[in-house]
Amino acid sequence: MKYWKKKKNRMIKITKDTTDIPISLLPAFEDLFLNKKIDRLAKTTHEKRMLLIKNGSYIDSNEFNSRYKLEDIRKKLITIYNHKCAYCEQKVEQYNVEHYRPKSIYYWLAFSWDNLILACPYCNFHKGIKFELGGKAETLKNTDDNIKKINNLSSTYDTTEKPKMVNPEISDPKGTVKFGKDGSIDSDNINFKYTIEECKISRTYLRDGRRKILDDLRKEIALAYSKNDEDEVIPVLRHIITTFKENSQNLKNEFIAFREFAIASGWISEILKEEKEA
Repeated sequence: MKYWKKKKNRMIKITKDTTDIPISLLPAFEDLFLNKKIDRLAKTTHEKRMLLIKNGSYIDSNEFNSRYKLEDIRKKLITIYNHKCAYCEQKVEQYNVEHYRPKSIYYWLAFSWDNLILACPYCNFHKGIKFELGGKAETLKNTDDNIKKINNLSSTYDTTEKPKMVNPEISDPKGTVKFGKDGSIDSDNINFKYTIEECKISRTYLRDGRRKILDDLRKEIALAYSKNDEDEVIPVLRHIITTFKENSQNLKNEFIAFREFAIASGWISEILKEEKEA
């Protein structure tokens, strides 16, 4: 009994509008603001940004760390990331506003919109400052033009630097990531493999969470076969599978990539067959 049309597996690519920049991150140039009036929060952040550039390295103190965690930034990121970690897709109560390119290396991008992501404490801890390059590292050319476009500067480095760490807002991972029924995750793609290993996306807690999705589906199907007359089984199963599909399309749910992979790999049909014969 098959209800699903197969499609390519993929992880979730985050869509961020890099033109919709939180006002607190805008560089303090009058032409970037409505009515040519520079916002107070933006002015302070810009002053800190220019101090870092003058210093030539990041200054790790609350005075600077607080500037990329302001409320307008957090709210936008939480909405964009659907309350989930950029790397593991886990919903957690505590989110860290963090950096794709490490601020300790790319100090001038510490307050740049296209370099800020939402991460759980665990992925963020394991990621740390790991950021291997396959190309040549970029440095800042301190001109007004570059400072004005600094909120979109990080992604322009990708072609030259060839970073190994996946940027969830840039990389389109269709067909590159694979899962096991036990919730494990792997990839033959060097960038995704590097990211999975460095962020520990196959750690036990995450594997268990992904596996539970299949275990719960199996329990529902088994219950449908055990408690319904033969004529009633099919509509009940259709409802179970339709609900699973809807949950797999709701980006607010955890582990969407695993759910979609399960569908594309025909695991639902396998479970149906196994439970029917049980």
